[in-house]
Amino acid sequence: MPEAAWRAGLPDLRTLIVGGDVCSAELVDRWAPGRRLVNSYGPTEATVVSTWSGPLAAGSGAPPIGRPIPNTRVYVLDEALRPVPVGVAGELYVAGVGLARGYLGRPGLTAARFVADPFGPAGGRMYRTGDVVRWTGDGELRFLGRADDQVKVRGFRIELGEVESALRRSPQVREAVVAVRETAPTPEQPSGGKRLVGYVVPAPGASPTAASLRDALGRTLPSHMVPSAFATLDALPLTAHGKVDRRALPDPDPAPVTTGAGHVAPRTPMERRIADIWADVLGLERVGVEDNFFDLGGDSILSIQVVSRARQAGLRLTTKDLFAHQSVAALATVATAERDEGPAAPVTGSLPLTPIQRWFFATHTVNPRHFNQSTLLELHQEPDEKALEGALAALLVHHDALRTRFTEDGGEWRSHVPEPEAGIDVLDHHDLSGLPAREADAAMEKAVDALHAGFDLGRGPLLKAALFRFGAGRRPFLFLTAHHLVIDGVSWRILLDDLDIAYQQGARGEPVDLGSRTTAFRDWARGLAEHVASGALDHETDHWCGALDARPLPVDHRVASPGAEIRTVPVELGERDTEALLRSAPTAYRTRINDVLLAALALALSRWTGQERVSVELEGHGREDILDGVDLSRTVGWFTTMYPVSFELPDIPEGGPADWRGLVKSVRRRLRTVPGNGFGFGALRAFGPPELRERLSRQGAGPQIVFNYLGQWDARSARSQGGLVHAEHGSFGQDHDPREGGSHLLEVVGAVQDGRLGFTWRYRPDVHERATVEAVAGDFAEALRRIAEDCRGAV
Repeated sequence: MPEAAWRAGLPDLRTLIVGGDVCSAELVDRWAPGRRLVNSYGPTEATVVSTWSGPLAAGSGAPPIGRPIPNTRVYVLDEALRPVPVGVAGELYVAGVGLARGYLGRPGLTAARFVADPFGPAGGRMYRTGDVVRWTGDGELRFLGRADDQVKVRGFRIELGEVESALRRSPQVREAVVAVRETAPTPEQPSGGKRLVGYVVPAPGASPTAASLRDALGRTLPSHMVPSAFATLDALPLTAHGKVDRRALPDPDPAPVTTGAGHVAPRTPMERRIADIWADVLGLERVGVEDNFFDLGGDSILSIQVVSRARQAGLRLTTKDLFAHQSVAALATVATAERDEGPAAPVTGSLPLTPIQRWFFATHTVNPRHFNQSTLLELHQEPDEKALEGALAALLVHHDALRTRFTEDGGEWRSHVPEPEAGIDVLDHHDLSGLPAREADAAMEKAVDALHAGFDLGRGPLLKAALFRFGAGRRPFLFLTAHHLVIDGVSWRILLDDLDIAYQQGARGEPVDLGSRTTAFRDWARGLAEHVASGALDHETDHWCGALDARPLPVDHRVASPGAEIRTVPVELGERDTEALLRSAPTAYRTRINDVLLAALALALSRWTGQERVSVELEGHGREDILDGVDLSRTVGWFTTMYPVSFELPDIPEGGPADWRGLVKSVRRRLRTVPGNGFGFGALRAFGPPELRERLSRQGAGPQIVFNYLGQWDARSARSQGGLVHAEHGSFGQDHDPREGGSHLLEVVGAVQDGRLGFTWRYRPDVHERATVEAVAGDFAEALRRIAEDCRGAV
């Protein structure tokens, strides 16, 4: 091709299809204008092209690799060959008529890469590409990198190629490579940890510093993808074949880069212990003594974890202390050393049903014994079974709520906590080695569903576990399930920490010691009933009676009584928008994440209903500082609160409010008028005078949509590395009886997982069409993206 034509941009070229390597945004910006530019993808093993995009436009960023071409099928699967949800990274598999038969003369490699296709016709095969992709909401694939380039640091999956690409876009950098380096063992992390290191070759005349590189990356990447250390090289080390020799990369300075020009390192042992705990809970490399907990992404749920970890470290403080003293330096002035009060006897005795337990028995009448929470844990290696069984037994002794029994007498439910029983084994064992992956997964799911359905509320225990082994080549899994009556989202964090501690102690042959107990669930339930009976919450009566005045939601189908069938619509934000909402919004708006989420929800509901006033039932963690002398930071139980709240929104134009900050602040002001973070509504409905209980429990009164934000499940720190658990995979199996309908027409439940904020909208298909729910959920997600964009511009 003549040089002049190339430099002129080939103005007569009408269609250009690119492939063979990653297509960058810069390439699209240069070649898309004035022609049809298509990004294609495909390995040689699938006869060159497997997917391609639609026509690309300049300024649209890194392009997708599109959809499969005709007669080609593509799957995005996890390690167990299960399809992953939209937005979740997985490995790409290709099938169809273009697939090669294998590698000539290499049967072993052929068997490893061309595997049976469990989704296609009998006898079909699919090719394992080794490429990591994810589906977008528009049904297109986005290339993320190679599977062997994906790493996990501090609980976050990171594509090294994405970080390297961002570094190379800096005008200060000519070449860049990113690698993971092990950190030295410490008393807090005996097995060491991991950190991300950037190696850069400066551009001619440039002298990049760690601070300037971190600042540049921070504009486009989430904080967990920004390297904590940098090394400047004259040239990247290369192998004889011209590829980067990662093994020859030098170790950087062991001291991590500071968090910025304003970073002030801890000066006292107390400040150092608190800063370490914050960094641990928030998943940060380090924390300065003047950093604000909530500006760093902290929230009320994470504040409970901080208090819990502080107790483990021998420090006494409360969540109220953390809200009043929001920097390390300030908190260090009120934290005190924990007194060792010695082992306490197991808690036993009768206790009143708590407000949320009373609500449960009133609304779940079909099969109350089948309503659970669970988690599926991928273990690092084959566990010490004796230590694991001992750790699970220790949980039942230490956390009295797990031993609670519930019995019905004359239509009334009662609860009591018996003495710990010797010899109770809650762990089932399943050896699935030798089974093909699909059969093993099916067997695991069948066993899990049997555990879910097998609880006896009157006999207990209400915690069960199952260990699944698959043989060489696949890590074992530990499944845990507990009836929701005795556990909640915050409790799982406590339980998994204690499980790991007890297991490690048992594996070392030491006696299990989970430390001193916080306030027993039994004592809290008794104290709450006495608190309400004393009239301490009577002043909230008028507020809660008025809060039940809520307009009904629009419906697509009117039914006398909604059926039990539930369907779901998921929505998810990208890592960059999630990072902005968690880290930038608190600084930009001087507010907290819940205010932002509810502002977006209120806007979406207002547009849907056509009303300026919208009502929502909110779920909270319920561990409020209401009773004197109570510490629930390490107490397991179901503390959830539910309460109604209404928001008044002005008439907002179709394109969104001109002032997003004003919208968020109006929601925040409304939430600040709710007494006691909503604690009193359920308490008065459960323990108030009879006539008040009847008013607050009227059938059909209150909002028809419930909202629950579960917090940041990613914020499990490096302390879990080298422990029992390799990865947490969330709930698994049929955790509730499908005949039980929900308590609301719509339920919106969300959390941060793998660096992304996601929400599931649950709806009744006999009341609402899927398209209706998709539209409202889409408005909600778009409002969050617009708020994230506004936050980035404000910081």
